[in-house]
Order: sequence, then C-alpha cells, then structure tokens
Amino acid sequence: MIYGLTFNGKHSYRDFRIRIESKTIQPPSKKKIKVEVPGMNSSYDFSTVATGREPVFTQREIQIAFGLPTKTREELYILYSRILEWLEYAGQSQLTFDDIPGYYFLAEVESGPDFEQILKSGRMEVEFVVEPFKYGADYEGDGKLWDTFCFETDALQNTSFDATDSLNITIVNTGRPIIPQVIVSGDMSCTLNGYTAVFTTIKNKDYKFKLQPGENQITINGTGSIEFRFRKEII
Repeated sequence: MIYGLTFNGKHSYRDFRIRIESKTIQPPSKKKIKVEVPGMNSSYDFSTVATGREPVFTQREIQIAFGLPTKTREELYILYSRILEWLEYAGQSQLTFDDIPGYYFLAEVESGPDFEQILKSGRMEVEFVVEPFKYGADYEGDGKLWDTFCFETDALQNTSFDATDSLNITIVNTGRPIIPQVIVSGDMSCTLNGYTAVFTTIKNKDYKFKLQPGENQITINGTGSIEFRFRKEII
C-alpha cells in the first residue's frame, strides 16, 4: 500500500500519482501572554485568564515533500500546475493521512511550495498551516467504525438517550475539554459539574456546558430524546 494524503477532496497518489517522500508534523506551541513588572523576579502570566485556566495553543505546521515521477519535462510542468491548483486554490480544508486513520486536520497552504526540477522529474516541498488540534473523523458514540477504533484512546459508548422526567448518564471525553452540541426533541435541562444548561430544539449549545477529559456525570431533566454530539479533539 502506498500511503498518501487527502486534501481539498483529492488524494495525492490516487489522483496525481505523486508519492510522499517525507512528512514532518510539528506540535503546536502554547500561546503565552506575560507581563513584566519592574522589580519583580518573574512575570504575570495571563495566558489562560479568558479560558478558565485551559492552555491556549498556536497554529502548527506540517511539511510534506512530494516526489513527482514524470517521464518528460513537458509532463512534469503539466503535473506541477495541476498540483498548484489543487493545493493553492483551496482555503482551509480537511487534511487527512492514510497512516493516521480516524482523524483529520484543518489546514491551508498559505505560501507557495518550493519546487525543484531533477532531470525529467521533480520534487515539491509544501507547508500546511494547521489548526493546533486534530479532530475525530466520526462523532463520538454510536457508529464508530471498528477499523479506526483504538482501545487506548477511544471510548465505546452511547451518546444518544431517551429520557423520562430524570436520567443520570456518563459521557466519556477522551480528548481535550470540548463544548458539545446537545440535540433534543423538546426542552431539557442538563446539569454538569454544578452548572445547569437548558437546551431546546432551537438552542443546542451552551458555552458554559463543557465536557472535561475523562468521565462526565450528567443529570438530565425532561422527557424526550437527547443526543450529545461532539468530535474528539487531541494534540
């Protein structure tokens, strides 16, 4: 099997017959806001004040080197133009790798790739500017495919329930803290970590209702169907 990547709806090998020669995925850095005070040995760190002490991260970079195996120079430059159109005419899009199943990155090519002609073939180096986290390809809960399920990082669980008056449930979040969509058939309230949010058929998000990493004990009050819809986000 030849591993490749999918971006902007096309696959590097299946659509262009180009191979990945090297891949470097840089980790994101913490975004720090520090204030120096005269006469103070250290500084005040305000980086997490607005996020409830959750760290904030910068964008990351993914560098890819492609080999362009053509037989003539004319063929090389036709392929080169097709690849540029594929990469540079897209805004931020999903970027997936065959060898990282079950996840996607949100990425964009912001600067022109480096290109080198090598006899009748070529080599192209591309840098993707990427959001700091990678996202689960599937919503958590029912329907997760076994071929992408990982017992070390995934949770086999239901995220859809039928409630009658009151129901206590547990939702497992194996990623970073995340705000889920809560889709209900009628008005319902959900209490999590001492905070109660009310969801309706129109309002399905509350930015104070946040699933923390690990087990989340939720008390549901109301009658009807309810679904907690979210994708796992990890570094």
